[in-house]
Amino acid sequence: MGESKLDLLQGTLDLMVLQTLAASARSTAMALPAALSQASGDEVLLNQGTIYASLVRLQQRGWIDAEWGTSDKQSQGQVLLHHPQRPQAA
Repeated sequence: MGESKLDLLQGTLDLMVLQTLAASARSTAMALPAALSQASGDEVLLNQGTIYASLVRLQQRGWIDAEWGTSDKQSQGQVLLHHPQRPQAA
């Protein structure tokens, strides 16, 4: 796949993740696949790894805040996500 197509797909996914996060004050990474699927009318089915890559990109760019933690069932690696943040002007 060409770099421009990959950028388009990643950008589209990132926007979908941001829109989904904006609908909730706080969310977990584990809940995102179901939320994205529901929002798309079950047209978009994504695995956790695909969404994790998007979350990493968004956090590195300063668009979201995330913190590692554990769930009530003690599953490790859960990420608690906060409202998308506006990027800081350079």
